[in-house]
Amino acid sequence: MDKKIGLIAGRSRYPLILAEKAKKEGFSILAIGIKGETLPEIEDYVSEIHWLEVGEWEKLLSILKRAGIKEVIMAGGIRKTVLFKKDIHVDKAVLEIINSLKDKKDMSILNAFAQQLKKEGIELLDSALFLDDLLPSKGCLTQRLPTSSEWEDIKFGWDIAKEIARLDIGMTVVVKDKAILAIEAIEGTDETIKRGASLGGEGTVVIKVSRLEQDRRFDLPVVGLNTIKTMKEVKAKVLAIEAKQVLFIDMQEAIMEANREGISIVAI
Repeated sequence: MDKKIGLIAGRSRYPLILAEKAKKEGFSILAIGIKGETLPEIEDYVSEIHWLEVGEWEKLLSILKRAGIKEVIMAGGIRKTVLFKKDIHVDKAVLEIINSLKDKKDMSILNAFAQQLKKEGIELLDSALFLDDLLPSKGCLTQRLPTSSEWEDIKFGWDIAKEIARLDIGMTVVVKDKAILAIEAIEGTDETIKRGASLGGEGTVVIKVSRLEQDRRFDLPVVGLNTIKTMKEVKAKVLAIEAKQVLFIDMQEAIMEANREGISIVAI
């Protein structure tokens, strides 16, 4: 692997943490930041950064090729809702890619852009590279274990979560008393948690899984401190995640917050 790699940085602290760990291992990072999506603090962790609009794919390729970048990591999602904004500007290359798709599922979009990178001689690397310690193994991560009824909700919701992930709809479900309150779609995890609580009240169980055959080159399912803060806000009681498949950002801080609030976190 080259010591200089590219980073296409999306939302959340995920790309920041990845860049920080890569830097500690002696890698030089050229980052592509997306205006309105990527956190500005990314500049503190990379050797070079270029800020682009979400639809400037031709510029992105030009920057990577000019810098001699042969390997790229994609970390942090982009709000899919931007695709439906009337004022979004996209270049010709993006239009051609989007118009060639049979649908606008996440994997359809991501695979299309990965193919474009490959055509330009750029390899897309594992998006959890340098972050294996943030992929929890099986077990309870908090002081509190789920209750017997909470375990029943986890068992009830697990296969449903895996099925919606297989269908590339979303990777989160919210359950209470063996009823599905919310299924993640385009809105993201936090909004799904809030919607579930608005329908079922406090005491909900949140389940986050990976796709059946998760392509690790693409943005992995992520939870973090913000997830726990959202759960605290709506009085959700359990977070169940798929062991070694869900990236846990700011894990120690999140566990401390969960312990303070009596929230149980389990990796299954």
